[in-house]
Amino acid sequence: MDNIQQKQNIKDNTAEMLSSAVRAVGFIKPKFDPQQQGFLPPQLEVIGTAFLLKDKQVIITCDHVVRQFANLPVELAGILVIGQKGNYRPVSIDSVDYAHDLAILRFKKLAQETDEQFNQFLKTQFDSGLELSNEYAEVSEKVAYTGFPLGNQLLTQLHEPTYFEGVIGIKVRNSDIRKEVQISGSVIGGFSGSPIVNKNNQKVVAMVSNSPSPEAGSAGIFMGVSWEHIKAIADLAKS
Repeated sequence: MDNIQQKQNIKDNTAEMLSSAVRAVGFIKPKFDPQQQGFLPPQLEVIGTAFLLKDKQVIITCDHVVRQFANLPVELAGILVIGQKGNYRPVSIDSVDYAHDLAILRFKKLAQETDEQFNQFLKTQFDSGLELSNEYAEVSEKVAYTGFPLGNQLLTQLHEPTYFEGVIGIKVRNSDIRKEVQISGSVIGGFSGSPIVNKNNQKVVAMVSNSPSPEAGSAGIFMGVSWEHIKAIADLAKS
């Protein structure tokens, strides 16, 4: 198989690979029904996206997506969960990086699980995780990102993520505290925490952390937090 065909095969399965690695971030808590003067069954509210890092065995999302769950009691904030295809599981916040809008999540072991069962669960989950890049993609290279825009509004019965593509607009922007990759593409609320992968090698070059600034208008340009910052917090969590 020649190199051109190999690259085409990689690009063709990017959507499937991303779909396997991303998770909807949400919370579950009962809601009070004033008409019935009682609580409704616990309901899921999807608020963002997370993804699994294969080699680091950690879950990555945005700090701003999960911040309330670190500051509020469960009674007020609800139970933080992540899920795929309608199956949701409680997670905890391991560490956060406020400066770069990053957070590390960990799966919680269920009460009825043995250690062996929990370890097997972790293996099956992280086997479908993503790998980090160790270099920046060049300008005009195609990237792909998948997430859960608009939360419950676009949530299908199967809880499928939404797939988008864009291109590298600027290889890396350096500020005093943050390195970002500029992407020519569309994002809306709920994509926060979505991995941005280089379609040539399917490795994470950045993460969606916010919507375009008002100054961008309808230009379809946004910034992604650099893989370098993701690696730094993942390495810290593993140490």
